[in-house]
Amino acid sequence: MKKRILIPYASYGNGHKAIAEYIANYFKKEDPELEIATLDLITYSMKIIGPWSKKANSFLMLNMPSVHDFFYRIFNSKVGGKIADEGSMILFKNKKMAQIIKDFNPDLTISTHFFGSSLIAYYNHKGLINSRLITVVTDYEAHELWINDYKTDDYIIDGNEKEAKALSKKGIDAKKIKAFGIPIAPKVIDNFNRNEVLKKYNLSGLKPICVFFGGGGNGSLTTVPYIKKIASNNSSIDFIFIAGKNETSKKMVDTYQESKGLNNIITLGFTKDVPELLQLADFVVSKPGGVQSTECLYFKIPILMITPSGGQEIANYKYFEEMGYGKFFHTAWGLNRFITAVSNNPKIITNFHNNMLKNNNGAAMAKMYNLAQKILKDSK
Repeated sequence: MKKRILIPYASYGNGHKAIAEYIANYFKKEDPELEIATLDLITYSMKIIGPWSKKANSFLMLNMPSVHDFFYRIFNSKVGGKIADEGSMILFKNKKMAQIIKDFNPDLTISTHFFGSSLIAYYNHKGLINSRLITVVTDYEAHELWINDYKTDDYIIDGNEKEAKALSKKGIDAKKIKAFGIPIAPKVIDNFNRNEVLKKYNLSGLKPICVFFGGGGNGSLTTVPYIKKIASNNSSIDFIFIAGKNETSKKMVDTYQESKGLNNIITLGFTKDVPELLQLADFVVSKPGGVQSTECLYFKIPILMITPSGGQEIANYKYFEEMGYGKFFHTAWGLNRFITAVSNNPKIITNFHNNMLKNNNGAAMAKMYNLAQKILKDSK
């Protein structure tokens, strides 16, 4: 009988979904006999309120990061976390959701969102299912919501040893905590031909290349002043600006490029060629999202971080700065000044790259796969 793995996530932003899909694709490739299902909790959440909460979260992250950070801190306590956890049960606990999970009847659940972990813990307690549970923390700090149900978790996967020690100090059994790193598995182009890719994007390859992520899949207008500033003041660097799904930001950058006669900017909308672009880049400018930062770490591409949405993204950039993987900038002026220094002294970026080479996050997915297989074997 095939073993079943459920991978629930909640599509608040793109990160939780992206990691869920990375896990599903990797596991399917390694063991085609596994029956794997991903589940977006928002799809089956309470009508109106569920989709509204998603839109509200996206709005706060992109437009009011200080407010988003306020709520992050309010709920980052045992009391606050408990209140939010109970609220999630109201939002997601319904007959339709219960029936879907019951029908699938997972042997193992790998949750990439804390609400998914809470839901599975609840259904296990009620006897609806009997699923082992792995919670994957998708940022470099585990908010209280990630550990509300730690007693029912078989394992918690986190991004680094420092955070593993912090979780242990909170009373979580150290044996449950696995500091594998955030598990991702981008499609690496084995026969990557740099000259062909340079030709594809009409680049000479004679200048350093910066891939500038404009704010995730939905894009963000807050990054536009940054790309304008650094592109107009650093003609010795080629910039690839990815606007995501935000057509407005793309048009703004295109218009600026034409008005200034700049020939060192390429603008893209939403693209699935991120692995290719990261293999091409010398460095990246991006918001410090968990997935985007980890993808840079996977490819060992230094990251210059801007416009965090508060909360977990602040923790992410602090971790990357502490480890020497990149640098955070509060203003476009500061970023521009640093990039100008980089154009004069490329060793600044090389030092970040060398620090990244010491990190083994690329093995995180394989480690988690082996752990999952052990759990499934033991549960026979």
